[in-house]
Parts: sequence; C-alpha cells; structure tokens
Amino acid sequence: MPRTNVILMHEARRSLGKSQNGLAALLGVSRRTGQRWSAAGGVPFYRMKDLAKVVAPVDAVLAAEIAQAAGTTLDALGLAPRPIAPAAPPPLPAHLRGRVVDAVVCSAAEAMQTTPQAVRPALLAAFACARDLGLAVDDVERVLRTRGSPEAGE
Repeated sequence: MPRTNVILMHEARRSLGKSQNGLAALLGVSRRTGQRWSAAGGVPFYRMKDLAKVVAPVDAVLAAEIAQAAGTTLDALGLAPRPIAPAAPPPLPAHLRGRVVDAVVCSAAEAMQTTPQAVRPALLAAFACARDLGLAVDDVERVLRTRGSPEAGE
C-alpha cells in the first residue's frame, strides 16, 4: 500500500535532516506554507516532484517513491542514479614500481622466448610512442588482441 504524502514528507524531512521549516525553505516556500502542508496532509501533489528532486541525492529509494506518488519516475525527472565508475586502483608505491615494470618486461620476454634485456628497448619505444599519441594501455591492448586473432582478417 503506497504511503500518504504526509508520511512521505516526514520521511523526506528525516532523510534530509530538516525541520518542518527547513524543508519549507529547501522547497522555496514560506514557513507558513510548510506549516499548512504539515497540518493539511503533506506536500501537495503538484510539489511532489520538487520534493523528489531534493531527496534524490540523499535517498534514491525514497525519492523514487515520492516521484511515483507524483505520477512520474526519477528517470523522467532526470534524477535516475548514474552508474558509479569503478574506483581507480590506488597508485603503486614508488618502491614497487621497478619490480612491477620488471614483471611486465619478463612477461614480454617470455612471450617472445627471449631475454628481458633484448625486449626492454622495444617495450620502451612502444610505450613512449603510445604515450606521445595519447593512447591508454587498455586501448593498445584491445587493438593488439583484435589484430592478433586469426578471425580479425586485418
């Protein structure tokens, strides 16, 4: 059973940490109007979208319920939660960088069945060129995988 506007308004106040007057100010109405809303059954239907907009950054689930009570959705209001990009891995400590680069060089040497000393200048040239061209390692890897497969036909 859907919750009433007054309950949704109280839940919004709780989520936002606002008093009755604080919510009124946040919605751009007078203290008296906020008092009327509390006494008369909550935020009026025509202001529920505004309530959803201020609640969305704090509580997306409640904002979706408020939007539904207003006959719309967060997506229609342009408030749908955006996918969160995965966090970048923490930077590698300086004392480990040499070892990690050596592991990359050894991996390339093993793939070529040669020594790390023989492959290091080629890798240096390749990485420097990729950097100068603005290519990310992921981009280089993706293209190399595609062009290295027999079905690529390039």
